[in-house]
Amino acid sequence: MKIDTALQLRQLDKIHRLAGIGYWIYNYNTNNMWWSNITYSILGYCDQSLTPTRQDIVKHIHPEDLEFFLVSLQQMHQQAMDIEFRFFKNGELRLGKITGEVYDNKNEGLIEEVLFQDITDTKVKEFEIAKAWNKALEAENLKNAFLENMSHELRTPLNSIIGFSDLLENTQNDPSVGKFANSIKTSGLQLLRIIEDLLKVSMLESRVSKPNKRKIRLNEMLLEIKEYSLDMLKEQGKENLELNFSFALEAPNDLINSDQIKIRNIFKNLIHNSIKFTETGSINCSYEIVKDTIHFSITDTGIGIPSKYESRVFKRFRQVDESGQKYYGGTGLGMYISRLEIELLGGKIWFSSEKDIGTTVSFSIPNILTSENQFENEETTTTYHWENYTVIIAEDQITNFKILEAYLQKTNINILWVKNGQEAINSCLQNPEISIVLMDINMPQINGLEATKAIKEKRPNLTIIAQTAYALNGDKENSLAAGCSDHLAKPIKKSDLLECMAKYLP
Repeated sequence: MKIDTALQLRQLDKIHRLAGIGYWIYNYNTNNMWWSNITYSILGYCDQSLTPTRQDIVKHIHPEDLEFFLVSLQQMHQQAMDIEFRFFKNGELRLGKITGEVYDNKNEGLIEEVLFQDITDTKVKEFEIAKAWNKALEAENLKNAFLENMSHELRTPLNSIIGFSDLLENTQNDPSVGKFANSIKTSGLQLLRIIEDLLKVSMLESRVSKPNKRKIRLNEMLLEIKEYSLDMLKEQGKENLELNFSFALEAPNDLINSDQIKIRNIFKNLIHNSIKFTETGSINCSYEIVKDTIHFSITDTGIGIPSKYESRVFKRFRQVDESGQKYYGGTGLGMYISRLEIELLGGKIWFSSEKDIGTTVSFSIPNILTSENQFENEETTTTYHWENYTVIIAEDQITNFKILEAYLQKTNINILWVKNGQEAINSCLQNPEISIVLMDINMPQINGLEATKAIKEKRPNLTIIAQTAYALNGDKENSLAAGCSDHLAKPIKKSDLLECMAKYLP
């Protein structure tokens, strides 16, 4: 099929009109010039009968860009050029772009062919998008800073509440003191869980939280979860419930490559729900490996989920709630957090339920499995004798210092207290007998990270453990990068502190 030239020109003009692209041709031998209809429009000419000249282009160029414009046209003789410049349209300053080249036509000589666009609106939109993006980044950074500060400010008083109540709980003189202390501690832990859930939701939704994958021995992790679950049963007064964990006895050393902390959190949330909504019967936890994916299931004999509420199970702040039924409490975040964490690990979560019969919640996580025994059995020591060692507690809050001092009392370790980063540096350099440092991060004068760097320059082998209310994603990495050997997030449990220090002291 043969298309005539006139039709081709009409189609080309239509394309240029739709795209807003002008076109001109200039003959260097004859100085003749031709513009497309769009070129007239871009330059603001209503009368398209005007015979264009090179000067008709040049007079529209902004004076400050004129030399650059003319030099670029000359350079088109050597190579194709793509430039941006300012021009005037009916007195209004606009931004233009040309793409052109000069070629040698045997019949007509040197010919300049140029595509011409008004890119003002496009540039304005790009600027607005960039401005909005920068504003969004600034808001995200402010949000993350707020989360970090909130975590620190809330954990600091909670550390004192939970720490002192833990000490009071073991006071033998007056039984009522231990009882009241236990109530304070329970309420403090409940408040801490709510705060952690809210912060966790914010981090997951803003993509601040990232998976930290490593090899995990499956059965050992499930045994830890089982012990925690038994404590939850006792805490909620439901020791009558039967708790079953199905382990792969034929493969006791199975390893998965995933985020152990997140998997434990997922299990804790799901088992907590099962305990809360189950009065009699049992809770059964199991797993199976299908190709390269591990499937976990938690089945209970609880109240079940009515079908009309199924759509709200994995949404935040939503709970199954029926008028006249027992009030179970809670923030409505557990299942939502579990879904976000599972999705972060590349998995999925689902459930099946029947009212008054029970519920099975299942989730799957992709993993790499191996049967290599890559972990050595660790012996846990409950009694510590560190009377020949000295520790510095760098802590500006006296209440937090007193808690750590009380935690370490029975170890007989020698304790020095400093209240800021500069004192920590001076003490470490002046006392060679110091074996270990418990370094708070947020301290006056010099913060804990800067103090750690300064100490490590002079005493590279000294063990420094960060103990801080900063507990968001990345804070541990910052501590380790500064030179800390380990990182403890407040509120600090006595057992966690002692176990951590035992890794570096005999």
